Amino acid sequence: MTSRTTVAIDKELRKKLKRLSAWLDITQSEVIRQALAVYERELFQKKEEPIKEKDDKADQSIILMKNVLRNATEIIWKKDPERKAIQQKLSSGIETIDDYILNHWESGLD
Repeated sequence: MTSRTTVAIDKELRKKLKRLSAWLDITQSEVIRQALAVYERELFQKKEEPIKEKDDKADQSIILMKNVLRNATEIIWKKDPERKAIQQKLSSGIETIDDYILNHWESGLD
């Protein structure tokens, strides 16, 4: 059973969520679900490892989130190699999905 909820996010995070959703061809809620699943796994694995006193919690969070997103992408790419090839082409070319669409849109007005 699903339920709706409201979460306030900044503009940059919203863009990232939309971009990941488009790249992965899944809903934004699925991006969040998969990212949280990977993040949860990472947290439980980290609990077993000793944390160094010198590490800053903010730095750890950033590194962990990057790992979570990278691992989620790898899982999805293993399931769909064609999607991986498309996403790599998109990420190596135009800066955003929106730019790509605008630059390649066939309007029929030419």
